[in-house]
Amino acid sequence: MPSRRPATPLVLTCEHASNLLPRGLRARSAPEKALLDTHWGWDIGAWDVARRLARRLGAAAIGGGVSRLVVDLNRPAVDPTLIRREAEGAPLSWNARVPPAEVERRLVAWHLPYHDAIDRAILRLVTRGVRPLLLAVHTFTPVYDGRRRDFDMGVLFDRSRLHASALMRGLRREGFRVLPNRPYSGLAGMMYSIHRHGTHHELPCLEIEMNQALFRERGAAGRLATRISRALAPVLALQRAGTINRRDRGSG
Repeated sequence: MPSRRPATPLVLTCEHASNLLPRGLRARSAPEKALLDTHWGWDIGAWDVARRLARRLGAAAIGGGVSRLVVDLNRPAVDPTLIRREAEGAPLSWNARVPPAEVERRLVAWHLPYHDAIDRAILRLVTRGVRPLLLAVHTFTPVYDGRRRDFDMGVLFDRSRLHASALMRGLRREGFRVLPNRPYSGLAGMMYSIHRHGTHHELPCLEIEMNQALFRERGAAGRLATRISRALAPVLALQRAGTINRRDRGSG
């Protein structure tokens, strides 16, 4: 009988996969609608890459179902930016009056189920003896607050340094300009979602940030997924072998 393909030691997450406003919330003006299509509303291209990576690598991928301007799945409940009242200096009508009961409703409706889905994907592997790497997939705007970000990708990490180094080497071999902990830093707590699950399950976790300028050409997501999957191959091989786990004990 043919042997079953070993489970891929990888769980992909995409917190800002969607710019959807759910039923009952709506943009009341053209500027509000336009904001939803920008980096304020979602991570442009991130879910397209995450889904393709999942298919290529045979991994689970969990994507958020509502805009980050409804409730940010990459923020803890106590974070003041969990529900933003404005973006680009413009007030958001659907967030103008959000009493505590509405905050709780949004957390129960979208935040909790999203993180529960990540936990279930992790448990599906660890109960079968597979210790996965957790990888959050995000994108960033090439210009922010007047400053140009002249690099292709960032790899965010805190304790998972060996995983991060291996991934950055792989991405550079694919021709990307890569920086550690940019444009945000995992060392400054800027990878809440994946860190939450990595810490809880004692698993290594990273976040990859892609410059949205990489998505300007048709078919870019597919090409990026191909190159990123190749860059991930050595990291996943190490994860399968347990090499990083032994050398980077306590990696979270």
